[in-house]
Amino acid sequence: MKWIFLLTLIPSLLWSQPRTQVHMGTLINVDVEETSLSDQVFELFDDLDHLLSTYKPDSEISRLNQKYTAQPSPVTRRILERSMEMYLLSHGAFDITIGSITHGAYRFGTADEHLPSQKEIDRMGELVGNKRITFEGDFVNIQPGTTIDLGGIGKGFAVDLAIELLTKQHQSKAIIAASGDISCLGECTISVQNPFIAHEDIATITSSLPRLSVSTSGNYERYIKTKAHNHLIDPKTLKPQQWFASVTLVDTQDNTRLDALATAVSVMEESKAIEMLESLSIGYLLIRNDTTRLMSRIPSGVTLSLH
Repeated sequence: MKWIFLLTLIPSLLWSQPRTQVHMGTLINVDVEETSLSDQVFELFDDLDHLLSTYKPDSEISRLNQKYTAQPSPVTRRILERSMEMYLLSHGAFDITIGSITHGAYRFGTADEHLPSQKEIDRMGELVGNKRITFEGDFVNIQPGTTIDLGGIGKGFAVDLAIELLTKQHQSKAIIAASGDISCLGECTISVQNPFIAHEDIATITSSLPRLSVSTSGNYERYIKTKAHNHLIDPKTLKPQQWFASVTLVDTQDNTRLDALATAVSVMEESKAIEMLESLSIGYLLIRNDTTRLMSRIPSGVTLSLH
């Protein structure tokens, strides 16, 4: 599986020695004042991977995808319920049943990923739709053939749980970075990667707030053959997104929501995406495929500088 790291921290501005491990198919960076807590954060990410991964055959989500019914743990149920909320908030642009296309048709992240035929996409597309998920008491059910993919929300959810853990330990300075999903407690500076030039930054975000949440989604890290066949699939058209090279959202809390909405914005028509973000007072930097940029007002206490 390809590792994805969309945002990079500026080490010179951190207060301790950050640590990095691979969990959930990506690089996880943890920088916390009480360094012994980093092990607890990494353990949390590992535990979540064993619950939410679609690549681990014994995870709770994989068992749900295989058997179409499950009695999930409270954590897994929590993210499934948040996913339903994000479907409604995004007017259907965020839909975890898109796994029927991303995994069932394209097979992203596997050794046999390929470009599916239109016939295959049409067939698997019949299995996409939020109504194919139901909750009955303690059980979650999906209609046969549907595949759940939490890739568009799982890392943001994990970052939130990590911040909850550190907050309970009375930490006021920390940075958790899971690929493009980052949350800071206390002052921090984050660089946003240029989607067109590897190892080059396109913007810098600096925060003096008690908490900052950032999520970036882009079409430049996971694709088949060309970026036109990227992993960001519109659940309504079943086609890879063609609007933005990079979407960066900035808020003061809740990486779960931000991660899901960054995924949604990536596949939405530009005017509708901006209308939704502004109605939610979420700051954004949108970089079109033609390299032009759109930037909103950023929350007070945060600066976003373009390079």
